[in-house]
Amino acid sequence: MKISFNLLPDINEIFLDYLCDFSKVKSFFSFDYRSEYDFKKIIDIKSRTYAGNKIFRRNDLADILKTQNKFFNSSETTFYNIEKLKNNNTFAVVTGQQVGLLTGNYYTILKPISTIKLCERLKTRFPDFEFVPVFWMETEDHDYIEINNISVFDAKNELKKIEYFTKGETKERYLTPTGRILIDEHFEDFKKNLRNNILQTEYTEELFEIIEKSYRIGISLGTAFARFFNYIFENNGIIFIDPNDNEIKKLLRPVFEKELNTYPETCEIIIRATAKIEEKLYEPQIKPKPINLFYICDDERFLIEPGTKDAFSLKNTRKKIGKEEMYDLLYKSPENFSPNVVLRPICQDYLLPTAVYIAGPSEIAYFAQLKQVYDFYEIKQPVLYPRVSATILENRVCNFINKYNINYDDLFDEQKIINSVLKVIGENKVEEIFSKFNDNYNSLCYQCEKELSRIDVNLIGSFKNKSQKYLENLEILKHKFEKVQEKKNAETVNKVKLINENIYPQKKLQERIINISYYLNKYGPEFIENLMKNIDIEDFNHQIIEIEQIIS
Repeated sequence: MKISFNLLPDINEIFLDYLCDFSKVKSFFSFDYRSEYDFKKIIDIKSRTYAGNKIFRRNDLADILKTQNKFFNSSETTFYNIEKLKNNNTFAVVTGQQVGLLTGNYYTILKPISTIKLCERLKTRFPDFEFVPVFWMETEDHDYIEINNISVFDAKNELKKIEYFTKGETKERYLTPTGRILIDEHFEDFKKNLRNNILQTEYTEELFEIIEKSYRIGISLGTAFARFFNYIFENNGIIFIDPNDNEIKKLLRPVFEKELNTYPETCEIIIRATAKIEEKLYEPQIKPKPINLFYICDDERFLIEPGTKDAFSLKNTRKKIGKEEMYDLLYKSPENFSPNVVLRPICQDYLLPTAVYIAGPSEIAYFAQLKQVYDFYEIKQPVLYPRVSATILENRVCNFINKYNINYDDLFDEQKIINSVLKVIGENKVEEIFSKFNDNYNSLCYQCEKELSRIDVNLIGSFKNKSQKYLENLEILKHKFEKVQEKKNAETVNKVKLINENIYPQKKLQERIINISYYLNKYGPEFIENLMKNIDIEDFNHQIIEIEQIIS
């Protein structure tokens, strides 16, 4: 089952046109993800240009990835894929995400599923080439509050938010790159809180064993993220890359140096792209900075800003760094330089032979502003392939939907679900009553207009306005009747709200709220492998997956 993205709330317009009418947004992207020719084209371009004037070879990158992935407890399949990267006929299919606790919201799981399956499809379509899945961990992001929590349903099917604060306390500001934060003894409180809230099942102990192995005291959140991922994905061959790494940063010196040397050129390129996007009435996603680089000082991440003629400054500090000193720091300590959202994709595709990037709706929208930035850095923007999007319906939800004949297109509209339920249980059909009245009223108004126009056609406009205002007031009255009806059926309505909270928690898509641990605890470690089998990466609608499809 599936629902068109056009019927979902809060989906950005650029993404909708990217899916449904690519001709409208074609000028903002280098390739069409539906075009076989464009896949061939990116492979050809990357074959000829990837080596370029880089200061490293494929072997150098592979050696760094081997070291990182050994520490992440990656599988033999991963190391086999890293070996493939040494060959000129191998290309990366990349995705990425912030290092959320236990992987964060479960769309983070959907990204590597899309990546792994697309690698398999591309190998079939282009047998002369190899494609390996790569996960770029956004360990340098410093928005800790965004990644320090997960949401799960408890034993009563109520949504619970479980948080982890290092040192057991909140701070006014968080500027440390999240991937560097070390797990401390307060993570025990997080685990205890999670255990106390979830339903105890035959899989609970196994889940907590995996959490225990991954999130050890003294391990960074970035490392724990990769280890947990590797445990739950087992032998799927994902290559993890942590950009917050001294050796990686050495390879990225040329990108950082160009940004410092040429500012504000990148910013101006994006401003021009943004103006074109706004001309077409799209909402831009990125606000560029004069310099799209951070500097990490005393383990905190500060945006580099233009200062005086001879110096840079660090935002929200009084610290000035002379230009000569800044270049010296870049040479001696590149690990202290960090890209922002604009420069991160450039760094990613400078390092990797990226043919395809698996992107969510917001990512595709902000990539629309970056095409000319890629050109400026002499890198070809990859094919942007939409990640899978899915809502999982558990048995109790499916039974409820079937019992009350709920239309799948109405799953994300609580009021329509309530109306469907009240209709089935035989209550007064407020919607039906008012709809019938509206039809009769409109018919009567039409007849009156015809007759009145013979008297004075100039007054017909006034008649129509009065009629419309009457209908608007009637709509307000209809909602009042619906609310009264809801109060009379409070128990039923509360049940609907609980069901709707499962389908559409906090008025957001399930994949953007619920953590994968909820499903692993309830349905076991095979859940992900079974989910992967039931997902179609070539269906560019929002997929509705019944749990029986996954566990049967």
